Amino acid sequence: MKKVNGANATKCALLVLKIASRCNLNCTYCYMYNLGDNTYRNQPKVMSDNVVTALIRKVKNHCITHDIKVFDFNFHGGEPLLVGMDFFKKFVSKANDLLLPETTPIFSIQTNGTLLDDKWCELFGELNIHLGISLDGTPEINDMYRIDHAGRGSYTDIIRGIKVAMKSDKLLNPPGLLSVINIKSNPAEVYNHFLEINPHNVDFLIPDANYDSPPLKPDYLSETPYADWLIEIFDLWFKEKKPFGVNIFESLVAAILGKGDQSDVLGGANKELLVIETNGGIEPVGQLKICKNGFTKIGINVLENELDEAFDNDLGLLFHLSGQKTCQYCKACPILNICGGGYLPHRYSKVNGFNNPSIYCKDLVKLITHIQNKLFSALPEALFLETGASMLTFEKAMSIMDSNRHLLLVEDEELEEFAK
Repeated sequence: MKKVNGANATKCALLVLKIASRCNLNCTYCYMYNLGDNTYRNQPKVMSDNVVTALIRKVKNHCITHDIKVFDFNFHGGEPLLVGMDFFKKFVSKANDLLLPETTPIFSIQTNGTLLDDKWCELFGELNIHLGISLDGTPEINDMYRIDHAGRGSYTDIIRGIKVAMKSDKLLNPPGLLSVINIKSNPAEVYNHFLEINPHNVDFLIPDANYDSPPLKPDYLSETPYADWLIEIFDLWFKEKKPFGVNIFESLVAAILGKGDQSDVLGGANKELLVIETNGGIEPVGQLKICKNGFTKIGINVLENELDEAFDNDLGLLFHLSGQKTCQYCKACPILNICGGGYLPHRYSKVNGFNNPSIYCKDLVKLITHIQNKLFSALPEALFLETGASMLTFEKAMSIMDSNRHLLLVEDEELEEFAK
């Protein structure tokens, strides 16, 4: 795969930092531990000071090279709070010292919330770290898959941490929630439960799956259960004038209205994200671990390599350009500019590599066409006619795609080279 032209074409603006490679929970759907990759067993349990210093220096080099004025660090895991408070103090101090004033570092953390207390919230406020907490819904729904190593549910501990964070006057803003969709749940109940919590925003995630490990689709549900679930929530959210941010909806609305496309999951924009493991390994997005054990190991490390070298690797570059590097079937899709072929990890099969549409293709088409038509219907008729746009139903979109099914057989060496 050839590197694209342009000084800023292949750059990173966000690092997901796997600062802890262990977790006090054992969520059954976790791509780190339970979907076929066991490389975490060979990783240091926490990121060392040497790795931290090296990665921040490599970020500085990268920002100078690409004239990046703001750079995001997302503390992740495993469970990132397992590293202790001193780690965050040292990291933030070192990042500020090395990057400011030329580049402003932005910090966020994604935690399961079970270890949160007032001292943690005070620290995050002091260090300007934005807080995200993972919760899948009501107690019954959350505890179906978000369990500890003894098989016990985590809801009670998570909600205790959320309540501490919601009451804190030290945080920059209320915490956001990250929620993996459980189609066995009632979407309205999940939505109303989150309304009661009143988070800053919610990020609904479609479960990680691909052609070799298909998503859950019970026989009693439609062929688009994930779209149906999200559509019910979108309609409530849209009707109630968006009481909190919903990342997937806001990203799709922006793309439909031509106001930008910043999603790392959908759309045609470059995916400006890399992962740093506890040993300093530089990797493309972690969800690619569901493809095969060791799949994300591309052989470079912040101790010896620059961040730009991730884009010299075929897999690293493919993820970066995955919104444009789609199969021929996707290129015939009327909403490709919004969907971008779907999330790269969800396109994989051992037979064709990434030369497939997303395993969630129909769900994405149904969700996007619904949101698009909902937006168009809300416009005054004269304004809608002025835009020159037209309604596209799910049925019409799928009819177009069905007429192009032969394109699924078109070979693409670049996309198929990852088949094993």
